[in-house]
Amino acid sequence: MPLAGCMGGALGLQTDGSYLLENDEQQGSCDALAKSLWGRIQLIKTLPAAAKAERAAPPPTASSALGRWFGGTHKGLKAFEDYDRERAHARALQRTLRSKGCPIIDVDREIAQTAAEIERLRQE
Repeated sequence: MPLAGCMGGALGLQTDGSYLLENDEQQGSCDALAKSLWGRIQLIKTLPAAAKAERAAPPPTASSALGRWFGGTHKGLKAFEDYDRERAHARALQRTLRSKGCPIIDVDREIAQTAAEIERLRQE
């Protein structure tokens, strides 16, 4: 669950799909931000397999079963929610790197294959 930020907004994934970083992330050094971003990219790359495994397993609740049938972009799968949150977090870290003049990591290029696979899985 997101925590309240100093500015009155909730930290984490926002309703518009953006991500509000915690203060320590915003204040991080270029190295710390880059390490965090690479970690998120590696996590994102695991999510298509997680979505496939989750889809292959029986839904844990009736609500999850309905979500899989009638759900929107998440289709009742936690892996899709995780993907959306982690992608938004990675992009927020990328923006912070750019604003500090740090070397840029091209998130879209790094996760392009994963993004395509997640999109294909969402369509199934």
